[in-house]
Amino acid sequence: MQNGPAADAPSGPVIARVAALSDVGRVRTNNEDAFGVTELGSGEPVAFPGGARERTLGEAGLLLALSDGMGGHKAGEVASNMVITTFTECLLRDSQNRPLEERIVSAARRANSDVMAAAMASDKHGMGATLTAVLLRGKWALIAQVGDSRAYLLRRGELRQLTHDQSLTQFLVDSGALSADQAKNSPRKNVILQAMGHAENLRVATSLLELRQDDRILLCCDGVSNSMTDEEIREILKGPDPDLACRELVKLANERGGADNLTTIVACVDGPGLAPPAEGESIDETLQTLQDFGPNHASLS
Repeated sequence: MQNGPAADAPSGPVIARVAALSDVGRVRTNNEDAFGVTELGSGEPVAFPGGARERTLGEAGLLLALSDGMGGHKAGEVASNMVITTFTECLLRDSQNRPLEERIVSAARRANSDVMAAAMASDKHGMGATLTAVLLRGKWALIAQVGDSRAYLLRRGELRQLTHDQSLTQFLVDSGALSADQAKNSPRKNVILQAMGHAENLRVATSLLELRQDDRILLCCDGVSNSMTDEEIREILKGPDPDLACRELVKLANERGGADNLTTIVACVDGPGLAPPAEGESIDETLQTLQDFGPNHASLS
């Protein structure tokens, strides 16, 4: 990211209106999801006791992070909370002199090591979690992913999945062995190829998005994304209220059975510091892959 967030300050303020909601669902007895929204400049977490919160994006940025735990016997709950806590604390402590993508990969690796160590030192062997994070800074969004929790972008009515599931079914779709429709009903759709706390050679997928006015970003766990179509997500995100969008996404997933925990974070960004979408400009023109997961998923050098 040679010309990324550190080099290109916006010409005016960029405002983010953010909401988040987590629900246990209708089947599980405990919530193994965790999330955090944190202002990296002040270190203050953003709470959501009722309604969306508005923040001006400072130089340090606003961190949105979501983790879906796994392992049973509350191990997943421990893992996901540890991922969010360690990941956020590492970004708060890390020097801002380093490129942002290096900082976010380093923070993810530290969280991965902490979960592995905690599992070895307790009765929670095998616990793990996903991590999907979006760092909003000026006119940029840096996206990081481990696992299959997703980030989406809605821009001018077009919905785009910003992350690529690190799952067995997605690998089979990519290789041509399964169609997308077959993958939705596959009994192996919950098998992920890497998770926080499962291996030392973690490969964090990262990408960089140049934001536009009225962009809407959604982070969600697979309990939400597996319960509805992209068209349904698009229609819900079109509304002006991020808090209402979170509540409608969770409500719809519960109406479809609520078989898993349900967590959503929605951010709407706007302001004079962002350019409007240019006529004919595609999302791909504003989205750059920095590091993909890759079929060999070897560790970063």
